[in-house]
Parts: sequence; structure tokens; C-alpha cells
Amino acid sequence: MSFRNRLRFEHQLAALVGLLCLALVGATVGGAVWLERQSALQLAEARLVRLAAGMAETLDATLSERFREIQVVAGLAPLREHWIGDPSVTRSVLAAMRTTAPDYAWLGFVAPDGRVRVATDGMLEGVAVSGRTWFETGLVRPNVGDVHEALLLNRLLAHGGADPLRLIDLAAPVRDASGGVIGVLAGHLSWDWAARVRRRFLDEGLPGTDLWVLDRRGRVILGPHLGTTPFGPARIGAMVEQASGSFAAAIGGEARLAGFASAAKGGRTDIAAGDPGLGWFVVATRSEAAALAPVQRPVQALIGLGGTVALIGIALAWCLGRRAAAPLRRMTVAADRIGRDAEATTLPRLDGALEFVALSAALRSLLRRIGTVERELSVAAAHSTRVADFYRRQIEDLRQVAGTDALTGLLNRRGFVGPAENAFAQARSGRCGVAVLVADIDHFKHVNDQHGHDAGDAVIRHVGALLADAVRSSDIVARFGGEEFVVLLVGLGAADAALIAERLCATVQAASIACGGRAITVTISIGVAAVSPRDPDIQAAIARADAALYEAKARGRDRVSLAAAIDEVERAA
Repeated sequence: MSFRNRLRFEHQLAALVGLLCLALVGATVGGAVWLERQSALQLAEARLVRLAAGMAETLDATLSERFREIQVVAGLAPLREHWIGDPSVTRSVLAAMRTTAPDYAWLGFVAPDGRVRVATDGMLEGVAVSGRTWFETGLVRPNVGDVHEALLLNRLLAHGGADPLRLIDLAAPVRDASGGVIGVLAGHLSWDWAARVRRRFLDEGLPGTDLWVLDRRGRVILGPHLGTTPFGPARIGAMVEQASGSFAAAIGGEARLAGFASAAKGGRTDIAAGDPGLGWFVVATRSEAAALAPVQRPVQALIGLGGTVALIGIALAWCLGRRAAAPLRRMTVAADRIGRDAEATTLPRLDGALEFVALSAALRSLLRRIGTVERELSVAAAHSTRVADFYRRQIEDLRQVAGTDALTGLLNRRGFVGPAENAFAQARSGRCGVAVLVADIDHFKHVNDQHGHDAGDAVIRHVGALLADAVRSSDIVARFGGEEFVVLLVGLGAADAALIAERLCATVQAASIACGGRAITVTISIGVAAVSPRDPDIQAAIARADAALYEAKARGRDRVSLAAAIDEVERAA
């Protein structure tokens, strides 16, 4: 038995030291591998950010140059008498502009009545373009339109690409010497220009890199899968907030790294005043596996070195276990002889093993300490009960705080869930009607850009207070994040909810927000949806109200849009 116990102790001691050695080596090697991988990922993300920023700057610079060019030519005093004079002179000016910048698919001068008077290659001359956004806006001020498919020019221009011809509209008013508008100078910039920029940057980037251009809503306007939205609203909002940065995401079922940068003014401060920002984002992506490929061999070398060190440590642990167990083996043999051998009356004195001598004294004092410990445990248990009650109350207070928006004092998304589900249950049972309003502050980014984020926070607080004061105490107002609010109207149908929404829009429009000695006015757009018994949950009604909000935004903002009932949607389908 003693032999087996001796071996067991040695094995346990050797295993303990060996495991400690393995843990230290594993932690060291694992930490080194992790640092190597993180360094590679950070380097790859930095490269992607630089690539996206380079393409964004190129797009920005070219678009700004074309925009300024249209304005400069439209304002040249020597050309004033030629715009409405000899068409050949105007046509030669436009041809020269197109020769200088071949990316123009079309340039033309449009009379105030909306008919194209002169154009490059005579295309669309005499055609009425009144009603087009670029023309109507160009009569008032210079403007740049977002990317869109060509309508009239698609049939006239030879476009060799597989995708339809897409254009960016640029326009500026042409004025006579007295300042009166005599027409609009317009240019349609071919989006193929951006495709060529993309190909050039892809050629300069690392293998496996892809480049996308997203519009302000996150839809792909350049790159694979045109028209899709690869990222959710939260990610798009973070990109708008940061203007430039990196992140990792699963794209197409593959772990990829992404670097992004805003384009078309999104964050630049050196663009001339009046140059509108289109809110584009350039996103450069690369698979995580490709980014980590260069560090695979160093990682394998580190793992091999760690394994070798671990084996050496285990061998040393075995030797240490045998050496440490030797005094205990001698002590065990001596104790076994006591009572068997008349000459064995005492245990041997072991040099460096004072713990063995003190063992019996420690055992006798153990029982005395047990009684003391029991009394201390009783006191500690009572104290623990009091502490647990205290923390339970603290947790309840924290749970209450977690459901409140810190900026406005309204409910946040978490705090909104409980009351909203209760109201939804009442609506499903038919006890009362419930309507949902989703409100969003119009052009809130302009408030932040023009007045600063402190003013933006003041606007959010003020609008939240106006909404809360304008509804009944039984209604629920919550801030869902950013400049978006949700109002739950209990006991009302869609028609009454729409009237209340109109009143809320008017209230916000009439209010003036004082901040830093300035008065700021804003408007809101509201989507309205009534909860239907066929809604699976309250989120379905919120989603319909949110869709109606986007419709209100699209129709010009500062208005209310009522979501269609589920029955109407199904009949329309």
C-alpha cells in the first residue's frame, strides 16, 4: 500500500508541476499568437481604411471639380450673350468642356421653359425636360443629384457595359447681367467614371480585396450586388457617426474585415460652401483568412517551440516530483517501523522539512479552530443575508434605470418593450385600439454639422419633451435611439392617431430651441400604423409605421404618412 501511495503522490506532484508548466507555456504561446493575429488584423484594417479613404477622396475630388466647373462656366460673363445667341458658339463651349472632361455623358443648356436649347452632339435638343429635379432645382441654385439610371440618354448613347447607363446630374443657373435666370447649364456625369476609379484602386490593393460604394441609405451603387443593402441600420448609423473606420462582419457567409470612409463631402471641411454632400460611403473588404495568411508560418513556429518547451517542462516536473517525495518516503518508512521495531522510537529529523515536524501540532489545534470558525460562519451568514437584500434592492433600481433614456428621460427601447407588449395584448383581445407613431427629426445631421453635437442633444431633449407633453398621460413615448421616437397611443384607431401625429408635427415646427444664444427650429416626419389583430407582435406594427415614416421622408419630410392596413396590403398583393 505504501508503495502505491508513494507512486500516487509522486505522480500527482509531477502532474501538478507539469500542468503548471503547460499552462505557463500555453499562456505565453497563446498570447504571442493572439498578439500576432491582432497585429495582422489591425494592419489589414488600416490598409483597408487607407484604400477606402483614397477612393473616397478621389471620388470626392472629381465630383467637386465637375461641380465647380459647371458653376464657373455658368457664371462666365463673356458667355452671357452667347447662351441665347448663336447655338453653334454655345455648342462649341460645351464640346470643349466635354473634351476636357470626357466623363461627361451629356452637356446642355436648357431654356427657362424647360426645353433643351443646345447640347453636345445635338442630343435632346428641343426636348422638354421640365419637371426633372435637376432642372427645377438648377433654376434656383447649383445642385448635384445622386446616382440614377439614364432615361432619355440610355437609348441615344452607345453604352458597352452589361449594366444600364447610370448618371450623376449637375446643374447651375445661368444669369444675365441683371441677375435674371436665362436658363440652366446641366451636365450628366457618367457613373462609369467611378467604376474606372474602383478598378484602379482594386489593381493597387491586395489580392482578394473588394470595393463598394454605398449611398446614404446603405444600398450598393457601385460594386457587386447593386441595389442590395449589405449592412443593417445600426452599422450604417455607426458609419455615418464615425465617417471613417473599420470593423469585422460576416458578409456572404464569410468572415471579412472592412474599412470605410465617407465620400462626396461626408466629413471633409475643405470643400467649397454650397457643394452638397451625397452621403456616399466607400467600403473596402477583405476576407479575414487572407489577412491572416502571412502570419500562419510564424504562428506554427511558435506552437512548435511551445510544444518543445512544454515537453522539457514535463520531464523536469517528473524529476522534481521524485525529489520532493523522497523525504516523505523516508518519513513513511520510519513511522511504519514504530511499534514494529523496538529500536524505532522516533521519527528521523529531516533537514529542510519543518512542515512534517509541525504536522501533529497543527492537527491538535485544528479542532479548537473549528469551533471558532463555526461561530464566525454564523455571523458571516447573517451578514451575507443583509448584504444580499441590499444588492437585491440595488439591482431593482438598476433595472429601472436601464429602461430609461439618459438624454431625454423618456423610456428607451428596453423600457418600451413591457408597456408595448401589454398594450398589444389589449389590442389583440379587442378591448381597445392601439396605434403606433414612429417620428424622426428631419435633417438632424445638418443640426449637428452646423451647430455642434451639444445643440443636437438639446434638440433631441426638446423634441422628446414636446412629444411627451402633447400626448395623454396614458400614452407611451420612447426614444429608440439617435433622433427616432416611438409613441404608443392606447385606445385610438388609425384616423385619430393620424390627427394627433399632424398636431405633433405642427407643435415641433412651431417650437424654437434656444442653444448657445441661437434659436434652432426643426421639423419631424411621422409614420402611423394601427395595431391589427393579425399582427404577430407589436414589432410588426412598429415596422409598418417605420415604413410609413420612410414614405413621409421621401415625400418631402415635415409630414405624416399613414401605413396601409394589413388587409389592404394583402389585397394589393
